[in-house]
Amino acid sequence: MAQADVELKVESVSGGPESLGITYAVHNRSSRALFLLDGLPEWGPSGYVGIAPERAYVDLSGDGAVLLRALVPVPADLDVEAPEVPAVSRVEPGATASRRLVVPLPLRTSMPYATSPEVTRPLSAVRELRLRVAYLPDTGEVRLHGEAQAQGQSYRTLEYGQAVSGQQLLDSGPLSLDGVRK
Repeated sequence: MAQADVELKVESVSGGPESLGITYAVHNRSSRALFLLDGLPEWGPSGYVGIAPERAYVDLSGDGAVLLRALVPVPADLDVEAPEVPAVSRVEPGATASRRLVVPLPLRTSMPYATSPEVTRPLSAVRELRLRVAYLPDTGEVRLHGEAQAQGQSYRTLEYGQAVSGQQLLDSGPLSLDGVRK
């Protein structure tokens, strides 16, 4: 599946004093289905709570911010009991999946494996904002497990090894924050 066969289009960027919202669509122009890695896990005080369909990882590097909906590989120098693997939703050939994500403001580093100190940054200090969304082509060999529902969307889980080696990233390019900054 060529990258050009899958398109990421950001439809709106909106914000208020407490959150930033991004509505986007992924259009599958290919001849085979794909799986969006868009069901990030939600954690509570007692551990795993479920799927948070509006959650995104936040990576604050330099003066930029990347909102990420993908599998983040476990760093080689880190031992984890179980890797954090996003759940996937299926997008048929020719179909478009519309999604929304919401992140709290001010932006705060939110990645599955803490490899550096947490950073907090007001939106006004972000020079460049990007959205990155991962998908995995359905090769017929993708091993899916379980099924969960969240906000009317059906999600399944896949294996870490398949996701880490097979995911492909879509990048929005720099997003305009002109109408959102305060």
